[in-house]
Amino acid sequence: MNHECFVLMDARMPLEVESRLLPEVLQCLFNHILFHRALGGVVIPKDMVLLDDLFYVRCDDAKMEKQVRDSSEAAANALKKKEAGGKVTLTFYEKGMWGDKVPWEEWVMHFVVRTEPSFGHREEMLRRKELETRVKELMWLVLKIVSTHRDHLPKVKISDKTAICFPFEIKDPSRREGVLDLLGRAVSGPKVQVPL
Repeated sequence: MNHECFVLMDARMPLEVESRLLPEVLQCLFNHILFHRALGGVVIPKDMVLLDDLFYVRCDDAKMEKQVRDSSEAAANALKKKEAGGKVTLTFYEKGMWGDKVPWEEWVMHFVVRTEPSFGHREEMLRRKELETRVKELMWLVLKIVSTHRDHLPKVKISDKTAICFPFEIKDPSRREGVLDLLGRAVSGPKVQVPL
């Protein structure tokens, strides 16, 4: 079985984000994807605001919120240490027969952390507007992808009735894959990068 790979921002055109805004931008994008891959039922949307004029929803679930927040902080900290930037992935998976994680969908995002200060209020506002526009474009792209790419979604067979989303994990540039992760990737077959 192959798994789909959606590259929202590749290494040639990474999203440039100021270091202080990076955790919030990561949370926005992760929550947007997770909301659109939610299982339904007990999913309660919660409105969120990023920057001045960027609204998004997330699932109102404390466990998911903590996982996204903690992963976003870890990814932001790892990215801040890399001058050239790096990639962050959000992977949906199923549990394999040996407890391994068998991925079925992966979202890849490349970021560069902007550390130099802006030169005055005007440049700061222009940078924020540019970031806001780019994040909105990415959110529309996610919406287009989740609306058109559904054939690879696994059948819902989650034993926990309170689960509101498929199992997922967020990997930052500092995380290494374990043996079970590599085994899961071998079982899942080759990654199929979907042209966007």
